[in-house]
Amino acid sequence: MFKTYFAVFLRILKSNPILLLVFAILIGTAIWIWSLLGQAIPYNGYTTFFNNFWIWVSKAKMFSVGLGFILLLAEAFIWNSFVNNNTLLKQSSYFPAFFVIILSSSRVALIGLYPSLCSSLFLMLALRRLVASYKKENALANVFDAGLFIGIASLIYPPVTIFILFLWIAILTIRSLIWREWVVAIIGFILPIGFAFLYRFLFLNDSVYSFSKLILSLGNYRKHWSFAWEEWLLLFVFISIGIASFWLFVNKIPDNVVKAQKVWALILWFVLFAFVSVFISAERDARSLVVLVLPVSFVFSNYFLKSKSAIWSEFLFLCLLITISLSLFF
Repeated sequence: MFKTYFAVFLRILKSNPILLLVFAILIGTAIWIWSLLGQAIPYNGYTTFFNNFWIWVSKAKMFSVGLGFILLLAEAFIWNSFVNNNTLLKQSSYFPAFFVIILSSSRVALIGLYPSLCSSLFLMLALRRLVASYKKENALANVFDAGLFIGIASLIYPPVTIFILFLWIAILTIRSLIWREWVVAIIGFILPIGFAFLYRFLFLNDSVYSFSKLILSLGNYRKHWSFAWEEWLLLFVFISIGIASFWLFVNKIPDNVVKAQKVWALILWFVLFAFVSVFISAERDARSLVVLVLPVSFVFSNYFLKSKSAIWSEFLFLCLLITISLSLFF
């Protein structure tokens, strides 16, 4: 009986985008308010250029949770708008926003404001500018903006510096081998980083010291895999949904028009470089995985909207909600 009611509920969510939107906002709001009143964990990790700001944020719990939730909602709806405007799912849906909110709220450590959440916004803006350059005769402004956004993201959260390679691959995928665009993209990437180093050198006189701290932090890895039982359960469910979702995703790429095929390919590259950023992160905690949320939310959305196995998709959706609840409350 419960399974039947849940299956009906999932089908209603799939067929009623507004209800799905309201459901996502209500769940996200409830989780973040509960964490604010209870056990939200302020960020106190390591960054290079904004240490003073993050130290202040770690002491302002209400500000961190409030601004973090606003930023999360903004990212969710900007990403959802990008997916729908480019008809990447062949139907209008709020599933991308739903999964961004749910996945970014799945652990207590994710409740608040932290560097990887901020950098995800700029990585998404970079991807939007790159996709907007498709078939444009002159796209120098687009690739410059994309490089600039990735440079800003790298300042906020240094592990995503690896996305400079994603920038080159994206230009080659969406555009063609035009050397001026590659050069302009690199200039855009270097500009915010160079400005930050110059500012610290001229006014704070510690740019070399900050760079040395960044290099030394790369060896500060988490060297063990000791997780609580609810964390292992959550990982198992994520991996199970991931395998099913990516299998369907890869097989559905040829069914799209050329532009959508290119964007889907970029999303796969996004996932790859996001994984690399996790492994080069000095912290390797739940927050480092947030860079994966945007592309994974799209892959998950594609699976739950298009899977022909209704029973299996309904079961995985139920498992996802249950394991997130266990992860938050235990």
